[in-house]
Amino acid sequence: MLRFRCFFYRRRRYGDLNVSIREHLQEKIEELMEEGMSREDATSAARREFGNVALIEEQSREVWQQTFFQHFLADLKFAWRQAVRLPRFTIAAMLTLAIGIAAQTTIYSVVHAVLIDPYPYRGAMRMVHLHLYDKEPVPDDLGLTGPQFAEFQKLPVLDGAIADDMYSRALTGEELPEQVEAARMSPDGFEYFGVPALLGREFGPSDNPHVAVLSYHFWKSHYDGRRDIIGRTLEMDHEVFTIVGVLPQRFAWWGSDLYTPLAYSADPRRIANVFARLKPGVSDRVAEQQIDPLLERFQHETPDNFPQIFKVHLVHINELAIGRFRGVLIILFVSVSFLLMLACVNVAILLLARGEARQTEIALRKALGAGGRRIVGQLLTESLLLSLAGGGCGVLVALAGIRIVRHFIVILPALFPQEAEIALNVPVLLFSIGVSVATGVVCGLWPALRASRTDVRQVADAGSHKLAGRKGTRNSHMALLAAQAAITVLLLACSGATVQRLSRLMHADLGYDPHNLLSVSLAVPEGAHAAWGDRAAYFEQIRRTIEAAPDVLSAAIKEGSLPPSNFDSTPISIPGMNTAGREVEPERVSAEYFAALRTPLLHGRAWSAPEMAHAAHLALINQAMQRRYWPNRDPIGQTIVLNHGVAAVNVWTLVAPGNDQHFQIIGVVADTPNRSLEEQVAPAVYVPYTAIMHDWFNLVLRTRASATAGLLHRIKQQVHAIDAGQAVGDLVTAEDLLQGDMGRDRFVASLFTAFAFLGLAFAVSGLYCIQSFLVTQRTREFGVRIALGARREHIVSLVTRSSMSAVLAGTGIGLALDIALGQIFSHWTSGNSRDPEMLAIVVAVLLIAAALACIVPARLAAAIEPMDALRAE
Repeated sequence: MLRFRCFFYRRRRYGDLNVSIREHLQEKIEELMEEGMSREDATSAARREFGNVALIEEQSREVWQQTFFQHFLADLKFAWRQAVRLPRFTIAAMLTLAIGIAAQTTIYSVVHAVLIDPYPYRGAMRMVHLHLYDKEPVPDDLGLTGPQFAEFQKLPVLDGAIADDMYSRALTGEELPEQVEAARMSPDGFEYFGVPALLGREFGPSDNPHVAVLSYHFWKSHYDGRRDIIGRTLEMDHEVFTIVGVLPQRFAWWGSDLYTPLAYSADPRRIANVFARLKPGVSDRVAEQQIDPLLERFQHETPDNFPQIFKVHLVHINELAIGRFRGVLIILFVSVSFLLMLACVNVAILLLARGEARQTEIALRKALGAGGRRIVGQLLTESLLLSLAGGGCGVLVALAGIRIVRHFIVILPALFPQEAEIALNVPVLLFSIGVSVATGVVCGLWPALRASRTDVRQVADAGSHKLAGRKGTRNSHMALLAAQAAITVLLLACSGATVQRLSRLMHADLGYDPHNLLSVSLAVPEGAHAAWGDRAAYFEQIRRTIEAAPDVLSAAIKEGSLPPSNFDSTPISIPGMNTAGREVEPERVSAEYFAALRTPLLHGRAWSAPEMAHAAHLALINQAMQRRYWPNRDPIGQTIVLNHGVAAVNVWTLVAPGNDQHFQIIGVVADTPNRSLEEQVAPAVYVPYTAIMHDWFNLVLRTRASATAGLLHRIKQQVHAIDAGQAVGDLVTAEDLLQGDMGRDRFVASLFTAFAFLGLAFAVSGLYCIQSFLVTQRTREFGVRIALGARREHIVSLVTRSSMSAVLAGTGIGLALDIALGQIFSHWTSGNSRDPEMLAIVVAVLLIAAALACIVPARLAAAIEPMDALRAE
């Protein structure tokens, strides 16, 4: 009796009637009261009939829970049998979801690591660089003397500040000196960053200047990750430093190899770069308004350290590292979300088609008493099983995707901030699981609801084959197909734009031969070769020694790196010409530079070795400068005045005697990129590097083919023979530099192309599934049409017409969206997704792929034999 009551109560409360047992109890009480019983007697009699309500409810709830789990396990087992019974359907759905979720997870991991949590530093998103802007497009970094920095730290808008001075030093004490990047940092700098040491400790204000904290990569490469190095010593420029700690792997400020305390000099020309962290809630504008007056006062104290007229601008550290690439990452994230939408649509098409094909089965279930909720629950369990399996596979594929991204980072270290750690972390994993579950619900709910509304009598009368051709079903399929086509057009257009941009960069006119061209950097120890003549002779001695090597065809000296190089622009004056506001790109090189690059000297001459030794006031200009200032006449013999930058004096530079910044043009050379590969070449002036020399320089070498093996070691030996304390930096080839400049573009183009082809594959597979399903379900119809005389061409047209119409409609929608959103894409990626030729190619590729996807089902439909179709029915 109790089991019957529990079952009755469960059906009443949780079944279709949804009426509580307490309501039935109250109805019984009122019925007995109408028969003349008092409320107390009626209540007692009703309770005797229904029993203990609380006990019934509890036992009913237990029965319901047991029944629910039994149903769930039964549904799960049935879903597993369905998946095993239809392996092609299961594998297609799982792979589609796995690829979509893997792509989404991989890009989300990149976005999370680069935009959300790129740095391990305390308050990293409030850390700023302080840039001083004047008329030049490239700003100066803020540099302050010791007293100025002490006063700057006290600003109320700041939550801390550091001063640092990064420079190259020679790691001595070994057979050959090795060049390392050392950063001298204010003694409280590590407290500012808030990152504890991995081993040992970090230095503080009480430490002497001869202690060192190693970076993680330097510790690994030079000490094999040994943990007993604390207290050991190392030698830099013949100074001994005691190792007190090792930093964690993600601490990579400026990419330095090691860090030592900064001891400010009393020399007002000795400055250090300053960085700060704003207090919470302080805006950049408010901070700039408070910093400006202080810096203006500092300018009056040390005018040589500041531009004449400037405006301070705060740039957050991630904005400086990522810049315009932030927008690219966001667009990539949106694009990969479109790809996941395509995957969901594809799975929805598969589930909807399978649901329509199972109409007879579902009708039979309803005839046997299964309710709509029960049928929806069964179908949702099947789709959730597929989505969870696809999500699990997607996580595994995402791990491989993240490894591919890490490979890009290894070969292109400037792709992302060095501190960024791209990994499948917990938030990303939870996000992936959530996407998997949501995908199962979204993809399975619609087909399940449609299937649950199946008309039993219609199925019994007409059969499933007729039902499959219902107009509503076809409209659903066509709507999904149009959505796939629209998204695919967007992905293909974005891919085409990025590939166009990459192709333009790869085929840019360099103006020089990058093959077998390389450079090495050399930094003079601080205080060495402090006289101008001594330094000029020292640089030239090294150049001539290296040039005499058998594998070296020519050697030259250049202040900066190989083109395309970014330099500060310099205001220029030309006697007799209004050049107000005009600027040029100054480059200091030796006379052999143009021969080493194989850049043509169009007319005129270069300076000679004696002229170089005496820093003759001679200059060469590029074609861009001739076109701007002397378009119709010969510039040879003209005088130009470089008004800023070339004659700047500080403790790192030596200026040639008599350098008045006036230079006579003696030749014109071909253009080479001096800003970036995609920007127009700016007017440039080449002057002898001896006019002003820093305490570092680059050797530009033209070598024989395949001569790079062991070349760096031989150069180190030759330089060591000249100066035992001189270190030599790493060897960098021009081709590697060009690949690095195109690294982000190559990365973006690769991802967009992969997304586009995956999207195209999803769209084609979705179209193929729809066509195959419709042909299968309309076999009898096509057989009858053929029996009545319909030609095979008519059947093919009938099969492909509606699907191709949906593809054309989706293509039109995709083109409209691309035109509407193209400006946003162009702003962030500098690619033109609205190029007519490229869009024509995109439409052609999509339509050809769609036609190919229709051919096989259409040919199968045209090959149906009428008798076979009737027997199948």
